[in-house]
Amino acid sequence: MSAMAIALKYAKGLFTAAKELNKTKEFGEELNQIKDLLISMPEVLSALQNPIYPPDIKMEIIEEILKVVKIDPEIQRFLKLLVERRRIQYIREIVTMYQELLDEELNIARGEIITAYPLSEEEKKELEEALKNYLKKEVILESKVDEGIIGGIKIRIGDLIFDGTLKTQLNKMKEIIKGEVL
Repeated sequence: MSAMAIALKYAKGLFTAAKELNKTKEFGEELNQIKDLLISMPEVLSALQNPIYPPDIKMEIIEEILKVVKIDPEIQRFLKLLVERRRIQYIREIVTMYQELLDEELNIARGEIITAYPLSEEEKKELEEALKNYLKKEVILESKVDEGIIGGIKIRIGDLIFDGTLKTQLNKMKEIIKGEVL
C-alpha cells in the first residue's frame, strides 16, 4: 500500500472520530502542532521514522513528547496507535490528508500564488476574495516568488491552474510562430 493510501486510511479514521466528538478543528490544530514539533526536532522525527528502532523505543519517545505537549487524549491514543502499528513514519502525510478532509468539510480551498515579486497582503486578499466568488469556497493562498516567470501571476488550487504569467504567454507565442514557419 502506498504512503498516501495508508495516510488517508488513518486520517479518515481520526476524522470520523473527531466528527463524532465535534472536535474536527481542534484535532486538526493539535495534529499540526505535533507535526511542527517533530519537524523542529529532526533527530526525533528521524528516530520515529527509522525501522531500525523497535516500537517500544518509539513509544518512549512519544510518551516524552506527550509530557511536553498538552493535547486531547484521543490524539494521544492516536499517536500511540501509529507507533504500535508501525505507521508513525507517515505522520506528515496523515496530517496533510486530515487537513484536506477538514478543508473539504469546511468548504475551504488551499492553493498557492506565484508571482515575480512579493505581493502585498492587500493584493493577496483581493485575489482570495475574487477566487472565493469564483469557486464558491473560502480560499487560502500561500504566496511564492519566482522571478523566472518574468511577470504576471500563476495560481494553483488543487488541479485548477490559472496561468497568466508572461513566461507562459511568450512560450505560447513562440509555439505559434514555430507552427506558422513550418
